[in-house]
Amino acid sequence: MAQATPPWQWWQAMDRRTFSKGALAFAALLSLNGCSREEEISAEALAVQQQHGWNVGAESSRLFFLGATGHDATGSEQWRRYTDPTRLLAAWRPRTETWQPFMLPTLVQALQASSLRQQVRPVFTSAMAEAFARGETLRRDLLSQVTRGRETFFIADLPGPEAVAFGAGLAGWADLILGFDNWPHPYGVVRSHETLGALLYYAAYVEQQQANLPPEAPGLMLLDNQRLSPYTDDGRQFDNRYLASIPRAPALQQRGIKHVLYIVPDRSQKEESDDINDEFVEYREAGLQVAMLPLSDLRRVVQTVTREGPDGTPRPAREVHYYYGGDLQSHLAFLLLYSFLAPRPTASYYPGYGEPITLGRTSPPPFRPPRYQPRPRPTVFSGTRVGGRPGVGRRKPSGFGRVTVRTSGGRVTGLGRGRLGTTARRGRVPFGRSGSFGRGWSFGG
Repeated sequence: MAQATPPWQWWQAMDRRTFSKGALAFAALLSLNGCSREEEISAEALAVQQQHGWNVGAESSRLFFLGATGHDATGSEQWRRYTDPTRLLAAWRPRTETWQPFMLPTLVQALQASSLRQQVRPVFTSAMAEAFARGETLRRDLLSQVTRGRETFFIADLPGPEAVAFGAGLAGWADLILGFDNWPHPYGVVRSHETLGALLYYAAYVEQQQANLPPEAPGLMLLDNQRLSPYTDDGRQFDNRYLASIPRAPALQQRGIKHVLYIVPDRSQKEESDDINDEFVEYREAGLQVAMLPLSDLRRVVQTVTREGPDGTPRPAREVHYYYGGDLQSHLAFLLLYSFLAPRPTASYYPGYGEPITLGRTSPPPFRPPRYQPRPRPTVFSGTRVGGRPGVGRRKPSGFGRVTVRTSGGRVTGLGRGRLGTTARRGRVPFGRSGSFGRGWSFGG
């Protein structure tokens, strides 16, 4: 269904629903602590930031960006206008009503703070360049030929900036859905400010590409696989970790989805991330086919080809291509191996040179996807299971994504003491929290 809601109305609706939820909960917590003596309260990190600022307790510290640049993907400084959160969200929002309910504007909302807008910069790294090239290759060579793309839901679970770059590579073919549900912090466990910088880098490009997106474009959810980064409560970091929120099986089935393609960095990952195990098991038990695509299976190949020079004379030239499996034969077999995308007798590919090549279904696939099937397993996030089936909700380990704040008279006076005993007032590594991974609490999702 084509989108009917004006962009600014959609932003306001999402903003009211998501921005205030944690902040109001934290304010209610403070109201219970109205005495004048100083006490410590453990609260959700995002709620503390929403109530007291994205850089709470570290206002004098600055963000450090790996790959910071002064221009964006269009080679211009258009990125500066996208530091307006409304404009950035409009560039990245899903274009169809089908996928709008699943986008999380949380990370973009952080730009409502002028102090963050002044510090944020576009980010572009070599890893992002490769992720973009692989996404672009998938779109141009392979997914452009699919016949049942709208029956597949795509989930890219990659390092944040690379997930953004990969999504940009598929812009114009897939409807992009942001799944980044935290705020940056100068000492954040999750370096989400670099994901935000990547969103700025590709904003103008993505907005151009998505302008003519087909009304039945497949959904592609972008996740940051660093959201569960290892963390020890040593008082040196701000715990801005969070859990992914992805569509449940009934929601996908209502939208005609029959398959889920889970995109991961490489073959070292054998299963889905711990915090989405319940949902993936539910997919399988609901009859959805789930497959895994390691992005590194699109291998970088440098080739020497013949190109016509400025004077019309043929000259050798070195070109970089990304081929599934590392060669053209394997590349052609992609749609035969992931046959739910395009179940037809042959797959054709028009390379950047030479004649079109066709591979018949009878040809043996020279390269195979990993063997993968979601299975229930114990994780620190597992919800209650009945008869082996996922239950309702998930569990967060106690202390996960939480910080300790000092309060007096119902207001925050600083962040709690870490093991080093350094307080926020002195501006040094102030971030401590209570709790251990041995206890959990219910998380609705």
